[in-house]
Amino acid sequence: MSKVLIVDDDPEVREGLREWLREAGYEVGEASDGKLALDELRANHYDAMLLDLYLPRIGGMQVLDTIVEESIPVAVIVMSAYGTIQLAVEATKKGAYDFLEKPLARDRVLITVRNALGKRRLETQRQHLLEEVREKYRMVGQSEAMERVYRLVDRAASSDAKVLIVGENGTGKELVARAIHMNSHRAGGRFVAVNCAAVPETLIESELFGHRRGAFTDAYTDAPGKFKLASGGTLFLDEIGDMSLRMQSKLLRVLEEQEVYPVGSERPVPVDVRVIAATNKDLEEMIHRKEFREDLYYRLNVIRIDLPPLRERKEDIPLLADYFMRLICEANKVPIKTFAPSAMSFLVSYSWPGNVRELRNVVEKLVVLHPEETRFDLQHVAEALRGSDSSPEPKTQSLRQAREEFEKRFIEERLIANNWRIQQTAKELGIERTQLWKKMKRYGLIRKEPAASAVGKRNDG
Repeated sequence: MSKVLIVDDDPEVREGLREWLREAGYEVGEASDGKLALDELRANHYDAMLLDLYLPRIGGMQVLDTIVEESIPVAVIVMSAYGTIQLAVEATKKGAYDFLEKPLARDRVLITVRNALGKRRLETQRQHLLEEVREKYRMVGQSEAMERVYRLVDRAASSDAKVLIVGENGTGKELVARAIHMNSHRAGGRFVAVNCAAVPETLIESELFGHRRGAFTDAYTDAPGKFKLASGGTLFLDEIGDMSLRMQSKLLRVLEEQEVYPVGSERPVPVDVRVIAATNKDLEEMIHRKEFREDLYYRLNVIRIDLPPLRERKEDIPLLADYFMRLICEANKVPIKTFAPSAMSFLVSYSWPGNVRELRNVVEKLVVLHPEETRFDLQHVAEALRGSDSSPEPKTQSLRQAREEFEKRFIEERLIANNWRIQQTAKELGIERTQLWKKMKRYGLIRKEPAASAVGKRNDG
């Protein structure tokens, strides 16, 4: 049952509205002034509110301003006597759903309340959907390198500036692009991804800009193209470094003019698109070799986000492994499994040439191939990684140096695997807590505390 709050200082108005709303099946609350209305909204959930603009203590417009400032989830319908219609219009601009002119008419009140509640339900469903998508594409990690990424994502999400994401394959470039989109004002629009390396040169123009019927063989109908599909949202151009110089020139014109020419048409189509590009190539070097347009590079590179490879943020590996384990177990409807300390240590020490994508693949392999296991040990992980070669290049060094390097790496990996719990790590290493502290001091092993960030929800350990 939907709940409606009536806010009016006239008891007769409240009585009439209460009777109409209860007859229509609504649960009703009342407040005789603005302060009581805000107290009631903060203490109890209401789906809609009928708000008079002239109230004792706190006026109706101030109540509306507070609702907007505090993001109180309620559909507001303002009530206004003749002569204050302009004020009511101002209220709708501030966020009120609609206004009702006094004296009130029963049918008009009930229709407006019903419509406001319908809109509120749609907004709630949309918000829940956005939260589900944000969770699906959540960014995980608390390393210093990832904190820098989070800060840039926050900055990019608050603007419409173009973004260039640079990183090795598997580092999560599309994930970052989706995080920017989902935290921007365009979150309600589409996120459209195009892999520029996967589309043949002969089709890329039609793919991006659309085409008209008969423009080429097999063009039996009009097609809108990715720019048009993403209008009002975000277009993600992955592997932009694989785009030909001819298409780079056409893309530059679209970015400058905010309109596309479908293949076979001489009439431009306006588009409202936020473009995010990504590459695993060195575009500056490509510019030097005349393989990438310098003007397009500077057009795209307004905000640049460099994604670190997984081998450079090993402290994030336990977080990512546990996150993927939960996600994949839930998707496969099996109990959530854990890693033995030796298995986690192995994951942390591995070089991960395929980056985060490879780690997820390994976790998925473990879950699918061993659904009966509750805990994965070193042998399970080694089998899942069989075929990967992460052996470091041999170095010329003394036996003592080799031992010290191994000891430092081994202690650091155990500390990370145990989330830097000193007592537990010392116990696993078979040494005293004070000995561990001395070795940590000797090797400069200090946990770096992550900085605060506002990007979505993340596992902060």
